[in-house]
Amino acid sequence: MKKLTIVFLLLISAKAAFSQTSFFNEYNSIDREAIVIYEKDAHGFYHRKENVKQTNVNAYIGSYAYDKKNHKLYVKSYDGNYVVTVKDNDAKVLKKNKTLPKLEGEKLNIEIEKINTELDEKFITINANRQKEIEETKAKAIAKAKADSILKIREDSIRKVRKAEEIANYRKSHKWNRVPVIYKTIQCPLCNENITINDSVTCIGIKNDTIYYAESKYWALGVSNLHLHQLAIPDDLKKYEPFNYHIEVFKDSLNQEFASVMDSPNLFNYLSISRASEEIKRIAPYGYFEYWKWDEEYGYVSFDFKYTNTNKNTIKYIDVYWRITNDVNDVRNTGHFKGTGPLGEWETASWDWDTSLYRVAGDATHMDITKVIITYMNGTTKVLNKSMLRFN
Repeated sequence: MKKLTIVFLLLISAKAAFSQTSFFNEYNSIDREAIVIYEKDAHGFYHRKENVKQTNVNAYIGSYAYDKKNHKLYVKSYDGNYVVTVKDNDAKVLKKNKTLPKLEGEKLNIEIEKINTELDEKFITINANRQKEIEETKAKAIAKAKADSILKIREDSIRKVRKAEEIANYRKSHKWNRVPVIYKTIQCPLCNENITINDSVTCIGIKNDTIYYAESKYWALGVSNLHLHQLAIPDDLKKYEPFNYHIEVFKDSLNQEFASVMDSPNLFNYLSISRASEEIKRIAPYGYFEYWKWDEEYGYVSFDFKYTNTNKNTIKYIDVYWRITNDVNDVRNTGHFKGTGPLGEWETASWDWDTSLYRVAGDATHMDITKVIITYMNGTTKVLNKSMLRFN
């Protein structure tokens, strides 16, 4: 069996010579389908058929592409263009075959259309030659009808190739998840927010006439999370040609890339928020300053700050220690301000001292926070040195 498989694959990679015997059948492949096949009628004319299941693939000429993800081998024969689903053992060897192009998506579609066009042109010629034979005994009207049929096949083939090239160029110049839309403000039923859309949206998918739109929301400390909105497609957007063309070209990505996410958008948002909060806790396990500032008026220090607690323990007191210097780094004063809680996990509060008893000389220009001492409601304390302090 191993020797037979090797011979089978060598024939494929070498493009075996034409043969009328069965090359692919139920014994050496899982499924066989003619993408395009020409069948000869009683009058000697070949007729084009598409997507026809096959028991055997005969008159094999060679293979031109392999879809390694789906184990599908694309082959051509004297009379057709076929896709053959190979068995697992053969798929492993085909995957390693460097002479056989590994294609997918639009590149694969273009190659398929090229083979279809070759077949069309070939059988146009064959039918034309047959027509010449019949013209000797048939009336000119019959000859013209056959010629018109042949011309239509040619025109259809050319249109298909041009359409495939147009789609390929569009895919190269556009991102699948940037969907063009008409300006619209729509309420998201997931979060009851009014979402303003202009020109295009960052879309993860379209399902059941609904756009699933991902918005990046900033938290703090450089951490953001993706938030999913669910937007029903309005009637005027359904009639918008750029929108319809885009979703047709990228329907594979829009319908499949994030199918599981579209099934559970609320779960996605919950997990996204959880990941963002965990990342902030990793960066600032004891909280962070939203902002802080100081000033000096009539020689007295004023100070205010806002702090967010990221720890599960509730803050009772927060002591902020500081040092004030001048432009040559002479220390002009040191001290601390004490804020009183409680401040629970993920709560934010601010404290300010418009005046204080701390005095500084007139050349004071700079303040540093040197450390923070946090006292929790359970009596424990945490000293945050300068390297442990986090600022948004």
